[in-house]
Order: sequence, then C-alpha cells, then structure tokens
Amino acid sequence: MVLWSIEWLVRTEGGEREVPAFSFLLVQPAAVWTQLLAIVDAVRTMGPDRWRDTTSHDSMHGVCAQLHEARDRHGQMLYRLYLRWQREHHRVVIVDGGAKPNSTTLPDSFYKDLAAFAATAELNPPPLATADDFARIALELLADP
Repeated sequence: MVLWSIEWLVRTEGGEREVPAFSFLLVQPAAVWTQLLAIVDAVRTMGPDRWRDTTSHDSMHGVCAQLHEARDRHGQMLYRLYLRWQREHHRVVIVDGGAKPNSTTLPDSFYKDLAAFAATAELNPPPLATADDFARIALELLADP
C-alpha cells in the first residue's frame, strides 16, 4: 500500500502568498480542523479509490468534478476541505476550505473560483506551500494576538 503525500496549494496575489486551506482551518474550532485533517489522513492512508465512507469524504460534481471534499458537521454547520487527488504523483493537494449552514448552498461563483484555483495544482511546477509559508503565517499570528 502506498502512502499518499500531503501538499497545500498556494495562491499568490500582488506578490503575497496565501495558503487558503490553512487560513480557513486556523479560524475554525479545534474539533473541526482536527476532524477534517483526520479524515484526510485516513483517506490518504487507505487511498482515495478504496475509501467507502461517502459521509466523511466524497467526490464533487459539476464544475468541481476533479475535486473531493472531506466533510464534517457540528450542530447546524457544515465544514469542508476541498482536495485534489493527484494519482500520478500519489499526493493529495489541500486546496481550500469552506463552511456553511446546513441545508444551504454556496453560490455557483464560489465553485467556479474553487475549480479555477484547484486547476493551478496541475501547473509545472505546481504552486505548493513551503515551510516558509507556514512559518510566516505562524509569525503573523504571534505578532497580532
């Protein structure tokens, strides 16, 4: 069994690098980010094609058909981590995150933007986060309590 690596997708705007999925997780309750990351870890250990629990992880449809989502629910809130499984590289790229009240939908523009951003994972080289990106985020958090 092959263990899939985990990477985080970076967005660069105006010379500034952002790790959208990590930024999303930082503002969520600990139970949310713990559960979402545990799901990603479990699926990557087993492999996305062998995972059967579609309540916690499943493929998306429509404009985001190339993506999957790790799913969690706390009360009436739904939390998602959007993922791109790159089978040829045996890696999962964590693209972004989102939260919404149960029984609501996000606008089509959200999914269109998500799909466009996720497609950048196919660039050569892909815009993946480095240790410096995470260190910068941590230092910014420490400087602005």
